[in-house]
Amino acid sequence: MSDEVTYATLTFQDSVGARNNRDRNNLRKRACPAPSPIWRLAALSLLTLCLMLLIGLVTLGIMLLQTSHEINSDSERLSQLQKTIHQQQDNFSQQLSDYRNFPTEEEHLKSQISSLLKQQEQMAIKLCQELIIRTSDHKCNPCPKMWQWYQNSCYYFATNEENTWINSRNNCLDQNSTLVKIDSLEEKDFLKSQPLPKFSFFWLGLSWDPSGKSWLWEDGSIPSPSLFSPREYTQINGSRGCAYFQKGKIYLSRCSAEISWICEKTATLVKIEDLG
Repeated sequence: MSDEVTYATLTFQDSVGARNNRDRNNLRKRACPAPSPIWRLAALSLLTLCLMLLIGLVTLGIMLLQTSHEINSDSERLSQLQKTIHQQQDNFSQQLSDYRNFPTEEEHLKSQISSLLKQQEQMAIKLCQELIIRTSDHKCNPCPKMWQWYQNSCYYFATNEENTWINSRNNCLDQNSTLVKIDSLEEKDFLKSQPLPKFSFFWLGLSWDPSGKSWLWEDGSIPSPSLFSPREYTQINGSRGCAYFQKGKIYLSRCSAEISWICEKTATLVKIEDLG
């Protein structure tokens, strides 16, 4: 009897326990319903978005690295370009400095060439003078026959003729020359050194200009006081007329007086090919 009660009790308890378990499962199912398709879609969308964001971040990172590398490369190229520009500026500055110095160098070169040409001309003149001493009619002579050569001028002494100052000047003009003009004491000494007749007088190209009230050479220049002795200079300042030359001194006379004269003209250049 007791065993039957116990079995019945256990059976009953098992039945009650099973029913209670079913009730709890039903309650759980009602409390936690299964996810709906909308939530699944939302979750999938969020997951996709997360993946896209991750991919975007990775892409941005890669792009940032590439950009950083390009910036570094550009920075290096910029630095190299700046160096090149500085070098070009330095070169340009040097070229500009050389260009500015070029006129000075050109003038220096011209000066050297001019000096060499003068030396060559002086040597040619000296050689020609030596040749004329040996052969009076040498072809290098820069003056016509019967004319005397001194420095850059040729002189003609009309020792066998006499004329007024005006007619003497015209005679010189006919020979493409002028009455002599004394430019220096050396030239004055040259005229004095010539083997001229003892009592010879020669018109100079110096005369009184009434309009300007001064003594003038034929070219319109004023005579230098250094060419005259004190006595000569005093005489010139106190007189009028025309000047003549006699025994190395300058005197004054009436322009209508008839005496000899001296013509002067520029000597031709001595040609090197004529020295042979």
